[in-house]
Amino acid sequence: MQDSNENRQGTGGLSPDNGGKSLEGWNIPKPEAIPSPTHWPFMLSLGATLMGLGILTSNLISIVGIVLFILAIVKWVGELSREERH
Repeated sequence: MQDSNENRQGTGGLSPDNGGKSLEGWNIPKPEAIPSPTHWPFMLSLGATLMGLGILTSNLISIVGIVLFILAIVKWVGELSREERH
């Protein structure tokens, strides 16, 4: 059984006692750069869905799915490679 004192924040952490400020030796992490929003992941999944649906229905739907799938990969990777990184 744990002692109730073991669950309390020590002097090295953030607590209401120190106003929520970081203490000596602790760093506040900088926000990571994330890619800008894009619609290509949705198009990629739509292409994959059409490829699967084309197996059940017709080859034309499969072909449209394959073209959309490849186009989405190329465009999405192109956008990611052109993005500025800080």
